Amino acid sequence: FCPPLALAPIRLSLATALLFPVVLYKQGFIIPTAASFLPILGVATFSIYLHQITLSWGISQTSSTHASLILGLNPLLTTVLASSLMKERFSAAKALGILLGFSGVALVVSGGNTDASTLSGDAVMLVATITFALGSLFVKKSTATLSPLIVTAYSHGLASFGLLVTGGLVNTDWHYPGAFEPLPILVLLFSSFVNTALGALWWNTGIQQVGAATASLFLNATPVFGVFAAAIFLGESVNWSHFAALLLVITGVSFGTGLI
Repeated sequence: FCPPLALAPIRLSLATALLFPVVLYKQGFIIPTAASFLPILGVATFSIYLHQITLSWGISQTSSTHASLILGLNPLLTTVLASSLMKERFSAAKALGILLGFSGVALVVSGGNTDASTLSGDAVMLVATITFALGSLFVKKSTATLSPLIVTAYSHGLASFGLLVTGGLVNTDWHYPGAFEPLPILVLLFSSFVNTALGALWWNTGIQQVGAATASLFLNATPVFGVFAAAIFLGESVNWSHFAALLLVITGVSFGTGLI
């Protein structure tokens, strides 16, 4: 549809356009206090603004295999930060869940192309992972006093403004030929309203309910389910390693959340 640092602000702006009317309808116009606004600013800065920039930059500079593996470190980083900064309990079950989940990520991306990987690209991907982990802690902090809906709407509004300014400075083109055909527009709207707006709202609600460390365990399912989605919608093949990876991730999440 368009360059990454053009797509991100467009997608986030559309998500904000959906979230704010819902906030006004359900909870009215709320002005956060200074104490509650700072964590929202942290969510917008780390979990969205910096994460989107470093993620777009890092993926373009390294291989998809390295990118997936480094992103798979998110539960470990989040759990360590949450236990040290937010005093969330770091149990042996969570450690086992992290190990199993990361093993699933490693298995599903094993055999991928690493020729395009670079040390600088890997470093940027690590920064992207750290910013998202820090943002999750700010989500936990902000949802202690405000609803996840307000936190999601306000943080997306702040981040989309910052990304629009940044995108305006670095992008010369904001779309590709054919970007305004029906299918790309439908994909953009679905990504904005469902993946971004509702996805972020559900994610922030999950962090409020179970904590950043436990919620982060579910991130390992992203590359695994992505493989199966590609098989269903794009006709790509799957093999035994993908099913084994799915089993590892599910088992890891089950241990980390206390289901097992």
